[in-house]
Amino acid sequence: MSDTGAVRLPCTLFRSQRRMDDYFADDMRCGDLSEQILKAQYALKNVSETIDPWSGERLRYPFGNYAFSRPTTIKERINYQEVANQLFDEMRQHSWLVSFFGHRELFLRMVNHMQHSNGMPFSDSTLNFAYEQQIKNDRREKSTLMLIKKRLQEQFAFHQEAFTKDSLDTIISSLRESFLPKFDRWYDRINGLGISIHDIHATSITLTSLQIKGDNYTAKLHYKAQDHFGLDDRDIMTQPYHNMPLFRIWFILQRWNKMAYKPFMVNMEAIIEVNGKR
Repeated sequence: MSDTGAVRLPCTLFRSQRRMDDYFADDMRCGDLSEQILKAQYALKNVSETIDPWSGERLRYPFGNYAFSRPTTIKERINYQEVANQLFDEMRQHSWLVSFFGHRELFLRMVNHMQHSNGMPFSDSTLNFAYEQQIKNDRREKSTLMLIKKRLQEQFAFHQEAFTKDSLDTIISSLRESFLPKFDRWYDRINGLGISIHDIHATSITLTSLQIKGDNYTAKLHYKAQDHFGLDDRDIMTQPYHNMPLFRIWFILQRWNKMAYKPFMVNMEAIIEVNGKR
C-alpha cells in the first residue's frame, strides 16, 4: 500500500556510504612511516634535485662553464624546518603543470593550509562555486541533478499537491545508481581541481524546501561534500603519480615521521534551485 502522506522538510535524499569526518581513512594518515620504509617500500630515495631531505642538505652547483664534466655538488647543511619549507616551495612549483588552466590559486591556498594550519578543516568560496558549477553542468542522464529533476517532474505531472513518502522513496532509489559530482573530467587534470579534489570522499543531498504555486514548483537542494587533502599508499604507488615530484614531495611531507604535516578535510557545499512546471 502506498504512503501518500506529505514529507516534512528538510529531508535527506542521498547520503554516501563513506561518512563525513572520517579521520581514520587511509589518506588521513600522518607521520607514520620511517625513512627506511619510505626508501625501501615506496622507492622514495630521491625526492628532489635541489635538496636531500634525508641528510638535511641543500644541493647546488657552482657557477661556471662545465662543458666536459659535471661540477662537484656543493652541500649545505640545513635544519628540518628549512628542509620542509623548501619542499613546500617545490611542491608549489611542480604543481604548475596540473593547475595552469584555471584554479591554480586554489591549490596554492590548500598547500599553504597544509603547511600552516595543523590539520584544520578547509573551505573556500572559489571551491564552492566550482562545485556548484560541476553539479549544474553535468548533463549526463544519471547525474544526481538530472535524476532529481526528472523524478520531481514525474511526481508533479498529475497535479499532485504535496511531496509524499512515495515521491521521496522514488528519488532515493534513483540516486543509488547516480553519478555523483566529482572533479574527474579531462580538463580537471590541468585546471587545479583534479589535483585539489579529484574524487570526493563523502556526499549528502538534502531537499530543504519545496514550494508549489499553481502549475509551478520550486525546490531547493543542499549539496554537501567532503574530501581529504592527503595521500594514501595507492595514490603514491600508482603511475604516473609515483614518478611525479609533486606527489613524491607531498607524500614525504605528510607521511615521514620527521615531517608529519597533517592532511585535512576539504568541505564543499552548494545550494541548487530546481524550477518546474506541471
